[in-house]
Amino acid sequence: MKNNSKIKGNFNFVTILVFALLVLYALTLFIPFFWALMTSFKGNLDYLGNQLGFPSKWHFENIITALNYFYVPINTGSDIKTYYIESMLLFSLLYSVGSSFFATLTACIAAYATARFDFKFNKVVYGIVVVTMTLPIVGNLPSELQFLKAFGMYDSIWGMWICKANFLGLYYLVFYASFRSVPKDYSEAAYIDGASNFRVMASVILPLVASTFMTVMLIRFVEFWNDYTVTLTYMPSIPTLAYGLYAYSFSTVPEISNTPMRLAGCFILIIPILIVFIAGHKRLMGNISMGGIKE
Repeated sequence: MKNNSKIKGNFNFVTILVFALLVLYALTLFIPFFWALMTSFKGNLDYLGNQLGFPSKWHFENIITALNYFYVPINTGSDIKTYYIESMLLFSLLYSVGSSFFATLTACIAAYATARFDFKFNKVVYGIVVVTMTLPIVGNLPSELQFLKAFGMYDSIWGMWICKANFLGLYYLVFYASFRSVPKDYSEAAYIDGASNFRVMASVILPLVASTFMTVMLIRFVEFWNDYTVTLTYMPSIPTLAYGLYAYSFSTVPEISNTPMRLAGCFILIIPILIVFIAGHKRLMGNISMGGIKE
């Protein structure tokens, strides 16, 4: 009886300690975000005299000003074309949604094939993924650009979709573990009913990892949404919102050359991410539930 009480007491202490650490970690994320939000509604003089406190006057017009100066001039060779926020929003959605979907789908299918079927190249594929995660690959950018230009994929969104559609990386291992945990009884029952391999994958197994697929896709979406280096390197004439913010942060226009206006521009990039998360958080954070198999 004493041993059970001791174990229960240790468990409660560990639980409280872990909870306290998680709360502290959440505060380290929330406090800077809250400070940036308050600062984005300050005037420049208010910010210089009161950097940590609440705004003495809320300048909601900062967002409107940031939107007006949120543009990117692109040299097309013959002239200068200016892209405004609506064009950059469209480019960001096309690039982020398409790249995240194809990147997630490719990793999912590759993991399904190696986890559910036994063939001699399983370990080779798995080993390639692990090796590419541990060994840095540098110096391949010039050859990669030459390859993209040779096949007509340079400076195009669909070309980036193809480039991002690979199974290398951590998320292959996530799907691999998910598929390995699904009992083979599900597949065998479908095969007995006459289902093909594709039907088993699409109608039986993939629905069981739908939450995992959507979560990974959201993570990849945020990753691609915030990536401005793609526009700099691979899509120089197709500016995304991330690149627009990059250009906005280095602007020398006096109206936006201060910290509150810089932060107001940052929240322009954050708002679509918040909308996506709020709209799909129940689906993305749902649990995978699987029924039993009858003998």
